Amino acid sequence: MHEEFAVTDRADTTTCPAATFDDLLALRPDVVRCPYGAYAAQRDSDPVSYNEQLGAWIVTRHEDVLDVLRDATRFSNRMASGPSSVSGIAQQILQNADLPERTRQQAARRIELSKSRVLLFSDPPLHKRQRSLVNAAFTPRRVAELDGAVKELTNQLIDNFAADGPTDVVAGFSMPIPMTVIATLLGVPPSHMATFKEWSNAFTRGVGALSHDTNAIIEIFDQVDAFYDYFTEELDRRREHPVDDLLSDLLAARLDGEAPLTLAELLQMLVQFLVAGNETTTNLLTSALWMLAKDPALQESLREDHDKITNFLDEVLRLEPPVQGIWRVAVDEVEVGGTRIPADGLIYLVTGSANRDPSVYSEPDEVDLDTARARHLTFGRGEHSCLGMNLAKMESKAALTVLLERCHSIALADPDEEVTFHRSFVLHGIESLPITFSSPSR
Repeated sequence: MHEEFAVTDRADTTTCPAATFDDLLALRPDVVRCPYGAYAAQRDSDPVSYNEQLGAWIVTRHEDVLDVLRDATRFSNRMASGPSSVSGIAQQILQNADLPERTRQQAARRIELSKSRVLLFSDPPLHKRQRSLVNAAFTPRRVAELDGAVKELTNQLIDNFAADGPTDVVAGFSMPIPMTVIATLLGVPPSHMATFKEWSNAFTRGVGALSHDTNAIIEIFDQVDAFYDYFTEELDRRREHPVDDLLSDLLAARLDGEAPLTLAELLQMLVQFLVAGNETTTNLLTSALWMLAKDPALQESLREDHDKITNFLDEVLRLEPPVQGIWRVAVDEVEVGGTRIPADGLIYLVTGSANRDPSVYSEPDEVDLDTARARHLTFGRGEHSCLGMNLAKMESKAALTVLLERCHSIALADPDEEVTFHRSFVLHGIESLPITFSSPSR
């Protein structure tokens, strides 16, 4: 049976504000909340074009985005986080003599570590070596062992839901689950959880915003430096006294004829695990709850058949991707979608646009639980496809399965109140989402 759900008041191409891509880059709140109208306009009028404000070529059609993602020879990952990132800010800091010397030293440390290109930022053959070493540590056993822990944690969080009032599911559900999982994998004790969250926030605050005030920059780099200090010490401890966690496994990972991972490689990997394993899954879970809260029929369909949750999560990832775009750099002059891009040209692949391209998806703004949908591009494609996608899907499915079993209805606390999204044109996440849950079973 083919099922489609037109989720009430969900962000879609037809209800998004009339806007340009520059409006999105300016972080106009209504466009950040619903960028898909701006994407559609760009996709229809100028699907591959240079944007002066971004300093990059914007690619919006599914076919063109997919072609670039699949080609690791002509397109490099060396600027995978783009100009609006902690590394991009660090470059600006070194040119600003007005900032404190401590902050400039912290920025220099970040830049030095970033010279070790790791996973998301590396190209073949280096990427293959690193990915193989991480795969040796990030085993299916580790992921499978977490399923029960996620369900147990979900039950504990539901027990804490307010019986007679709304719960902010970002703080009370979507954030604690992936945060606890990645912290457990990295051997971070519960007593450090709040600090761990602050570090994660620091790395993501730099993504998808083209300017920051001085105080924000100082705060970001204080937290980034504290993260590097903490895990440098923890890695030293694991070398002396290995335990059963991902840090010890990464230190022990070996391939025949290959050198072990260096400290710089390890630290940069841990940053990527932190952001990918926490922020993106938090945003995925929150968007899933946002869509469910507006559609009782969709809730009931998933309650009746938990196997559909997998397809539902893929639709959430397609329609509201936690990361709206992926960066590449042209190795040599190259043609994309009939447009010439010069060597070293920075390219922004707008996967949030490609995922709603009507030339690929029929009824592209609707939730479709049929298995016939083409794969979304949210997790990338080819050899740089997201390392943690199976972990993110496992966490999200386990959490939603328990939630749907225990809560008889899920509804927005105030259907007329517009949700607020984080100020970023790359990371797409809701800041706060009050939801009421009726009769949660105890």
